Amino acid sequence: MTLAAGVRRCRGGAELRVVPPVVEASQPIVARVMQTLAARSAVALLVRNPLIDPRFPDTSDLDFLAVADIKEFRSERLQFAPPYATSRMVDVAWLPWAWFDAPEATAARGWVPHRLLTSDVVFDSGRDVAGYLEQVRLQMYHPAVQQKRLNTFLDIGFETVREIGITWDFPALALFWLHMSHAACLAAALDAMRRLCPNVYTRPFDYLDDLEDRIGAGVRTAWVGALRLDVALEPLVTALRRVHVTVATKFPEPEWPDTIRNGTRFEYRYWLSRAELDWRIDVAREMARCHEPAGAVFYLRFCAYAIARLPMLHARARNGEDDVSFLRPEKAILPELQRLVPEIIDDLSIVLAGTRDLDRAAVTSSLSSLYAFRDLVAGCLRDCDAPVPEQKTWAPYEPALMHADRTEARCPS
Repeated sequence: MTLAAGVRRCRGGAELRVVPPVVEASQPIVARVMQTLAARSAVALLVRNPLIDPRFPDTSDLDFLAVADIKEFRSERLQFAPPYATSRMVDVAWLPWAWFDAPEATAARGWVPHRLLTSDVVFDSGRDVAGYLEQVRLQMYHPAVQQKRLNTFLDIGFETVREIGITWDFPALALFWLHMSHAACLAAALDAMRRLCPNVYTRPFDYLDDLEDRIGAGVRTAWVGALRLDVALEPLVTALRRVHVTVATKFPEPEWPDTIRNGTRFEYRYWLSRAELDWRIDVAREMARCHEPAGAVFYLRFCAYAIARLPMLHARARNGEDDVSFLRPEKAILPELQRLVPEIIDDLSIVLAGTRDLDRAAVTSSLSSLYAFRDLVAGCLRDCDAPVPEQKTWAPYEPALMHADRTEARCPS
């Protein structure tokens, strides 16, 4: 039987139920992706609703969540060309089935419930994921559950501000950490407003209007000024391409030691891909054409940072070192780039901060803007009757406490 008919036999003859989706899963490319991922042991599949982003239809990818009996989160990119359908990039986020142990725990897991509840189940092998997600939805705004989620978002803001103290020697990267801090605060505000925001860390401008409707105009303007988002896109594209060519040439995927998790390996392949870079540049250009130029710049800066992480992870793999977070640095970044790939530093600075001079005083001014935004967000939480997490002192890490290995430095005895 075909997928559209409701049941398909595979994996040793087992019946795999196909749940009728709200989205148009009958489209050939969706059916093809479902077949491919089910054959790779996905126990359930979800796809973003709407299937195609109506704001940026030319470059919209298809966002799938694949639930499987795996140990850790993985990111993967697939591409399907004709005859299946018009060529589309397919983003697959693989989620461990262990994350579905209890609805209240799933609902407290930071961005995960935001992704799950903006997606439709299109395939289920019998684990009733749709029923489970309805329980997640019911748990989302219980005060104790929401407080855990808000803590997760605001802790990201706290930690990225701390990173600035280790990055004063690389002002462009310090400014990038402020991008992430702003996005984390926005995520908390949107969560308090009960607005789902699955892509807030890469595409926050998709949601800023919602916040301005709640607290008043001026947020977008403040972001653009503080983060230097009022820059021309094409010089960033040119610099980013040079960075990627250098990194991809010098640091192809290494032979992975057993100490490196599969999730890290998948991320490495994801960002090493030239096709991925080309597609993301096309997305940024469409965003700029559709009157979201600041959002396009923000989007490319996240890509640039991810690509710049590859040389450091390559070195760890080559040396047989333990696994680390793909995005969270384990050492000061500038010395590592100077040692491994100094030729990308100038171009990386252009992408992360533009071509205007940037010094510690300018970053400090942008940090003050973040503090003002964080205070607005705290007010939003109170106005929405959301649980307000315990206040921490947000400040750059003190250089006097810095060690070469910042994992130890963050946890002094």
